Amino acid sequence: MKTAGKFLSILLLAAMLFVPLQSAAAKGLQDGQVIFGSSYTVKDGETLNGDLVVFGGSATVEKGGKVLGAVILAGGSVTVDGDVSKDVIVMGGAVNLGPSAHIRGNLVTMGAPVSKADGARVDGDSIDNPTPPVVPGVDTPSVAEPTKSGLDWLVNPVWEAVMLFVRAFILAMLALLVALFLPVYTRRVGEAITRQPMQAGGMGFLTLVGFIVSVVALGLFSVFIITILLTVPLIIALSIAFSAAIVFGWIGLGTEVGLRFGAMVQRSGGEIPLPMAAALGTFVLSVVVNGIGFIACVGWILPFVVSMLGLGAVVMTRFGSRPILLTATPAEAQPNPVGENL
Repeated sequence: MKTAGKFLSILLLAAMLFVPLQSAAAKGLQDGQVIFGSSYTVKDGETLNGDLVVFGGSATVEKGGKVLGAVILAGGSVTVDGDVSKDVIVMGGAVNLGPSAHIRGNLVTMGAPVSKADGARVDGDSIDNPTPPVVPGVDTPSVAEPTKSGLDWLVNPVWEAVMLFVRAFILAMLALLVALFLPVYTRRVGEAITRQPMQAGGMGFLTLVGFIVSVVALGLFSVFIITILLTVPLIIALSIAFSAAIVFGWIGLGTEVGLRFGAMVQRSGGEIPLPMAAALGTFVLSVVVNGIGFIACVGWILPFVVSMLGLGAVVMTRFGSRPILLTATPAEAQPNPVGENL
């Protein structure tokens, strides 16, 4: 039980950093969103009730879409052609304002060029690279004429690369701890992915659908005051369990990747312990998969598939507490005929 408690604490920590790992799209009126290393789109006719915060990704508010809060983005691009009720703050990225864009607050950019189409409106101030207070005897650059650097075009890709490697390193360290405390559980999840990938992917997608349906159903029930105290804790508990399952599945698959590297080293006369293999494989998996995730339009597919594989494997093995049931193939079930090799 003590080991399980440590494991749960580690997963809860990771859930705050790495979920969601794939692209997201707004589905009607909902609370604010915090996105890491991915993209978020508020489509035509959709409304996001709250702030939208994106780290190392992209945000899009299409024409007819509304954000009833602020849009804050670090290390990525933001495209606004809809309505934002509060400020838009972008650090180390790029801003594109379409002809139907309407920002009712301020537009604040730091190291982020702004492309503004005719018809775009900003009710507040447009502030580029805010400067510190004026100190007597010290010259400060004018806000109206910010200093331009020949390296401005590097800010966005460099920041995205740094964020990608930082997240991958943190997840690798988490994988090391998980494999150190629960090596058998971690291996079972990884083996479920490699031995039954179709079943794991299907189970992961069904779990995702079940999670969405459950949260929506509980949210509808919560409109009754008498049930709020019951439904809100249930929604929080489901969200934590769902996030922990995705992170654990990601680590399980990363462990299998690391073991493949370990097999190569072992043939050369060396050997990699399981925790080190888990850390190495998870780091490589995170960099490759999330790196591909930056490709426009199709980049979300691989992160989504990996997340579903891991989620399904965790559900199939009940967080690695039991091994998967393997069905023998016909070649394994039937003995070799007598004299076959003669």
